[in-house]
Amino acid sequence: MLKKVLPLLLVVFLVASCSKDKFKAQTPSYLHLESIDLETESFEGSSSHKITAAWVTMDGNFLGAFEVPCIVPILAEGEHEFRISSGIKANGISATRITYPFYNVCDLFLKSNNTYQLSDANYITLIKDSSVVVKATTKYTVNTDFLFIEDFEDAGAVLEMSEQSDTILSTTNIDSLVFEGYGSGEVHLDSVNDFFELISSEFKPISSIYNATMLELNYRCDHSFKLGVAVKSADTGVIDRFESIQISPSPDWNKIYVHMTNQVNLGNSDDEFGVFLGSVKSSSVEKASFYFDNIKWVHEQ
Repeated sequence: MLKKVLPLLLVVFLVASCSKDKFKAQTPSYLHLESIDLETESFEGSSSHKITAAWVTMDGNFLGAFEVPCIVPILAEGEHEFRISSGIKANGISATRITYPFYNVCDLFLKSNNTYQLSDANYITLIKDSSVVVKATTKYTVNTDFLFIEDFEDAGAVLEMSEQSDTILSTTNIDSLVFEGYGSGEVHLDSVNDFFELISSEFKPISSIYNATMLELNYRCDHSFKLGVAVKSADTGVIDRFESIQISPSPDWNKIYVHMTNQVNLGNSDDEFGVFLGSVKSSSVEKASFYFDNIKWVHEQ
């Protein structure tokens, strides 16, 4: 009888041990991403950005999208290859988060003793139950075509008031009103001058119209305004306006990335393209003020 019971007890013990091991929590390693910054060349304008998320891939496996800064738990240790892409809110909407197509995969810098060193080909050695602290930088891709940049620092005007406007675009140099640099654009509306429309002073051909097109904008305003693509017909010279977005008031400086690909696609490859933005003052307010800076129109070559 004892000989029969012992093997049975051994089987129960092994099964119980396997079950416990199966459900025992594993100890993760941690990747602590402090920040993502943008580096620009002189011809690429401001390094202002609104990168809100990191899309993290390890050894080709997607781990998820995380708000920056973030601490990512990973059930692995040792050396692994990481790819971190910059996430933005397209059109300023949380539900339309994407990796920004005009930013490169980030370079990663490892933190040690309050200094940072560039990692070798984005390889990072994970340590179980410990955090590896990194910061990241990105740049514009080499196939980014800057259709125009308006930073209100130079005399030339990339945007001008349309014939229908009843006010002017001016440049303010008041420090408290300037986003960065020496100047920002400003427009004011009142009960007499209640409409403005800025439009491209020069229209440009876009041969690859079906490629991604985005407009970046720093703005501050106490009234909503609309923004979109202006298409100048190659046959008639008539300019059609296709609205991309209505932007809500922001009392503080904000940055937005506006999708304009669909509106560009409403034109033809032999047309010329520009942008417009404007507003009609609501009758419920006496005045409205708008401030703009670092307007970049970028297109994928």
